Amino acid sequence: MSTPNRTSLLALDTAGIYFRAFHAIPDKITDSDGRPMNAVRGFCDMAAEFLREYSPEGLIAARDENWRPNWRVSLVPEYKAARVAEGGGEDAPEALHHQVPIIWELLKALGVCTAHIPDGEADDVLAALPFPGASTGDTVVVTGDRDLLQIAREDRKVLYIGAGMRKRVLYGPAEVAERVGFPEGTDPRRYADYAVLVGDPSDGLPGISGIGAKSAATLVATYGDVEDIIAAAGDDSIKMPPRQRENLLGSADYVRAAKRIVALDEPPQTPECDGARSGALGAADSAALEELIARTGQERAIRNLENRLAELR
Repeated sequence: MSTPNRTSLLALDTAGIYFRAFHAIPDKITDSDGRPMNAVRGFCDMAAEFLREYSPEGLIAARDENWRPNWRVSLVPEYKAARVAEGGGEDAPEALHHQVPIIWELLKALGVCTAHIPDGEADDVLAALPFPGASTGDTVVVTGDRDLLQIAREDRKVLYIGAGMRKRVLYGPAEVAERVGFPEGTDPRRYADYAVLVGDPSDGLPGISGIGAKSAATLVATYGDVEDIIAAAGDDSIKMPPRQRENLLGSADYVRAAKRIVALDEPPQTPECDGARSGALGAADSAALEELIARTGQERAIRNLENRLAELR
């Protein structure tokens, strides 16, 4: 099967997709017992659409081995602290909580590789692509996490769905630079330095007081990475607003720790792949799919996704 958009590997930020599906699809979509199945339905529909659009030779669904890795918490204890539930897990609506294991069961039944890194997040998996055994060539990473813009390359594009499916945008290096306001040709990895300065309160990363998106882009474009920016702030011969200089120097330790959290350098270990071998489309488990259809009541959505995958095998 050949299409103009065909890519070698499609990689899904799985949690990012099912979270958006859950919030986009009404919870009146239920199983026979009346329990919501909107995340299951939406995930299937969205995944099928990505497969239609890119007709990949391989598929990987990245997952969090640990949504709040110990090594990141040791750097900044506030990292994702506001999202910790009473029991210590990730705070999520109960209506979504029971659907998540079903989505992973479904991916296994469909023969899809689910990849993880010990004590790592899905972002770490996606930053390592393509890893040994995966399809080589062009890769498309699907995510709603802006931090993943830093991994964009000419052969590894990032399909950003954070503004919704209808407003999804495919980012390569040029598009990342244009979005942020970097000069043409800026390495997308500089997005991590920009993100540290701007901050992400939802992840417990406040950023630097007085530095917004425009000033952060200017600092990165002018000086480079956060180490160079801190060095510039400490150099009295360099003209810089006094308050900005003071805030940067006063937050230097935080900036260095936050950069280690946000930067998605390729990890030292290769992600582990459950189910199908790395990136390959394995055979579907018909009996497991029938059971999932009966349990969830989502025959149309599951069959549609199953058929899309069958077309690519």
